[in-house]
This record gives sequence, structure tokens and C-alpha cells, in this order.
Amino acid sequence: MKNGWKKLFIISLIIILLEIVGAVVVMLPFYTRNMVFVNIDKGDASKTKGYFDMLNDAGQEKVYSYLDDFAATICQDYIDGKKTYEETVASLDAIREIEGNNNIADGYINDVASNEFKKLLNDIYDADLARDSNKGYSLKPDLDLVKQRLNNDTREELMVTFLNEKYRSFLNQEIGSEGILAACAVVKDNSYYKAYDYAEIISANAESVVLYRGLYAELQQAMANQNYFEILDKCEFVEVDKWDTAYKNLFDELYDSAYETGKEYYAQKLSELVASDDKKTAVELMDQIEKYYGSEIDTGSARNQLFESWQLAYLDFMETFDPASSSHSVNTVLLYDINDDDIPEMFLFDIADIEMAYIGCEVYNVGNNKCKDLGYYNIINICDDGYLITLPASGGGDEAYALTSYDGSKLTEGEDCKKVGESYYVNGQEVSDADYLSVRTGILAHASAYTIKNSKNAALEDAIDYIMLFENK
Repeated sequence: MKNGWKKLFIISLIIILLEIVGAVVVMLPFYTRNMVFVNIDKGDASKTKGYFDMLNDAGQEKVYSYLDDFAATICQDYIDGKKTYEETVASLDAIREIEGNNNIADGYINDVASNEFKKLLNDIYDADLARDSNKGYSLKPDLDLVKQRLNNDTREELMVTFLNEKYRSFLNQEIGSEGILAACAVVKDNSYYKAYDYAEIISANAESVVLYRGLYAELQQAMANQNYFEILDKCEFVEVDKWDTAYKNLFDELYDSAYETGKEYYAQKLSELVASDDKKTAVELMDQIEKYYGSEIDTGSARNQLFESWQLAYLDFMETFDPASSSHSVNTVLLYDINDDDIPEMFLFDIADIEMAYIGCEVYNVGNNKCKDLGYYNIINICDDGYLITLPASGGGDEAYALTSYDGSKLTEGEDCKKVGESYYVNGQEVSDADYLSVRTGILAHASAYTIKNSKNAALEDAIDYIMLFENK
């Protein structure tokens, strides 16, 4: 009986052991696969590889089928703050150890490293902005470590994106100029080519934004002070950054408002100046009106009221005068009253001849309210007693003078004298030196101290203002 129980016990034990072995044989692949993922989660690449190698082909294929989802879960834990960056990258490195040709890990590593890189950039930026140099310095090794996981192009693109985000915040007035300049400094510290150059551009753009926003504030004040010309002058050349939507249309709107308001304001202002007979200020205002408004504001009636008939005649002439049509070089205008009748004559000449013994001039006067051409003369002196001292029409010599008279309507050359070598001439006849000197003295007696050389003349392009503001002395 005892032997029977023994046999039964042994048989039962064998059956149990066989079941245990069978269970182990069945469960072992599940256990091994589980340990692969446990060690991936721990970031132990060596143990992960060890357990993975224990699996047969079917078991390894089973692991492969879960790797992508498991990598995504690991990254989500990183995003949720359940894993540190270092832990996450270690887990992904463990996946890389066994992934074969699946190329799963690198993509996730790039995403995680990119996210960490952006985070560290912002942390260093915040430290710099808070002037916490110790914190900024302590974060630098972490950033350098993350850099190793990213290729150059990715790093540069991330820094460009970082700058764009900060620049938009700057344009939206969420950060000031100090903030965007700090962002540029962070990028320059960590880049050597593409992003560095872009930081230079963003920095310059930010300075421009500060300038034109400051200008806009100034022009708003100019609007309040009715300085519409200033607004029209400056708005026209302002270029607003295309990303600066807050200011995109403000300058155009300000320009349009100043233009329309100024049109009425300056027309009224000109009428007031005409009524007060303030010629100088009126002329300055008319110049500005014509510059910005052209013919939209009538300045003709103001001229007719402010200026004398001789001025209007010369103005009409100069407005259509084409120096290229002249037979002589003309670039300068001079008004001078030869015969002291309060109506000056007009002389057009080349300023380059101002230091010559005589100056070739086209001479004009006003008759019947029209500008009249009196001819071309080589003028030595302008007199105020109805005469000019000119070079004789017959030509010059070592010394040559002619007394040209003006009767208010025309110029007539009279007595002349010249010295040619050792010979002396008066009115074309050879005379003694004493006779020559006598006539010469008489001609020069008419000469006043006023010459073209010391005259208050004007460049041809300024002739209109010069005529309008001229006052006989």
C-alpha cells in the first residue's frame, strides 16, 4: 500500500513539474518581451538589447509592432512632465538599439530634442531679460548637450523660428525693444551662420520699428499742432514692416487726413497772409503749397494781390523760360534798378563768369506789364543813374569801356574808349593817351560801387522766390 502511494506521489509530482515547465515555456516569451519594454522605459539600452536578443524572430517582430506606439507614449510622458529630457532620450536610445531598419527612434529624438532646445532658448532668454546671468550661464551646458542631438540645419531653423515668435510678440507690443534685442543676443550666442545673420536683420528691423513708431507719435502731435506739411513730408517715405499689422495702415490714414485737412487750412492761412501783406511768409507758404498740393490750392490770386505788376511780368517770363533755348549759358538771375524808377531790370548770366573783368548778360525790362528782351551785353559795372558800363560792341583791348545809356525802354551804347597795345582809341578813332584818359575817367565816373560781383543774385531754380521777395533799396 505504501509503495502504491509513493508511486502516485512521484507521478503527481512529475505531472506538476511538467505543467510548471510547460507554463514557463509558454510564458517565457511574454516575460522576455515585457522586460524589453520595461528596460526601454528605464532607458537601459544594454538590458533592452539583451532581452530582445533572447526572443525568436516571431517575438522580435511582435516587439517591432509595438515600438512606434511605445515611443509615442514615452514622448507624451516627456510632454506631460512625467519624464525628464534625459530620461526620454535614454529610452529612445534604447529603442534605437533594437529597432533594426524601422528608423523609429531618430524621428522622436529629433522632436524631443527640438522641443527641449526651444525650451532652453526661452529659459536662457528669460534669464537674460531678468539680468540673471548665473541662471543663464548654468543653462548653457544643457543647451550644448541638446545641440548634439540636432543637425546644424535643424538648430538654425529652430532659432529662426524662435526669433520670429519673439519678433511678432514685439510687434504686438507684448515685449519691448529690450526683449527683442535680448532674443537676438541669445541666438547670436548659439549660431554662427544662418540664424546669426537673421538675428542681425531682426535687430535692425526692430530699431526701425522703434523709430517709425516714435515718428508716428511725433506726427500725431504735429497733427494736433496743425503742422500738416511735416506730416505730408515724412509719411510719404515711411516703410512699415509687413508683419506689423498694428501700424500697417496708420501712416497712410494719417497722410490722407493731413492732406485733406491741410488743404483747407493752408488756403485760409494764405488768405490771411495776403490780407496782412506779409510777403515773405506768404512766399514761403506758397512754395510749400505748390510742392505738396500743386494746383489744388489756388496761389495765383494771392500773387496778383501781393505783388507789383513788374514782379508778375517777370514771374510769368521765368515760369516759361528755358535756359537751354538761350544762345548763352544762363544759370543765375539778378534784379537791379538801373534808372532808379522803382522797377528793376533783370540780368541773366552764368555764375562761372562772376570773377571775369566783364560778365555776359541777357538784359530784360518790363514795359506794358510784359517782360521785354533788351539784348545781350558784356557788363563791367551796373550804375544807378541810367547807365551801364559795358565792353564796347566793337570788341575789347588791354582796357576797353563803353557808356551804355538806358531810357527806361531800351539800352543804347554811347561813347567808348579802349587801349590796344600802345595805341588809344575813342569811338573808334585813335587819340592821345591824355584824350583816352579823359574819356575813360568820364565813363567810369558813372560807375557805382554796385557790381554784379557783389550783387545779391539767385540761382535760376530759385528765381521765382527771388523775384517775389525782391525789394528795391
